Amino acid sequence: MRASLLALLLLLGCAGAPSDARTPPHCASSVRLVQVVDHGLHAGLLLPAADLLQRLPALAEDVPGDGFIELGWGDERFYRNPQAGLAEGVQALFWSGDSVLHLVQQPARPTGGQLTLALDEAGYQRLLDYLLAGFALDAEGRPQALGPGLYGHSRFYRANGRYSLLNTCNTWVAEALAAAGLPLGEGSPLTVSGLMGQLRRPALAGLICRVP
Repeated sequence: MRASLLALLLLLGCAGAPSDARTPPHCASSVRLVQVVDHGLHAGLLLPAADLLQRLPALAEDVPGDGFIELGWGDERFYRNPQAGLAEGVQALFWSGDSVLHLVQQPARPTGGQLTLALDEAGYQRLLDYLLAGFALDAEGRPQALGPGLYGHSRFYRANGRYSLLNTCNTWVAEALAAAGLPLGEGSPLTVSGLMGQLRRPALAGLICRVP
């Protein structure tokens, strides 16, 4: 989702994530880390590139194995069109077609606009299972690259699932984290503010940490 949809998303309660004055502890070396990246109107998940490539080696044709990869999911027609406006956004919400995954290579972890979560090994592997199941594979079991992404070193891939008013990019992130075992509470968050609000619930306070 982009800024052109701000007015529509505000009707759904979209706003900046609430600030948290507490300073989270440093992440322990014994846990796996995943970061929820807040882009204002949509969220993505960031994790080490090597972990994705180990499970889906065919990605190495397009994605280097070093650094990190941020993944986002959404409606193909809207997500892949840099000039998309409100009309295209409404179409995505109510008459969506195919969906895509957007993978962005990052040389280092971002320093702002993100929340770092610590997962145990089993939960992290379930998260990877969910993310990899999002790729629509061809007859040979390979991800279907659709061309360059929106910025930096990024690519689009054909994805499973159907985007809608009740199944947004932020819902996709929440479901990925729920698959990892995080107790996100009632309801699927449609907006970044709803997603971040669920992640900052007291029940998850012990899983939030900061990278040294």
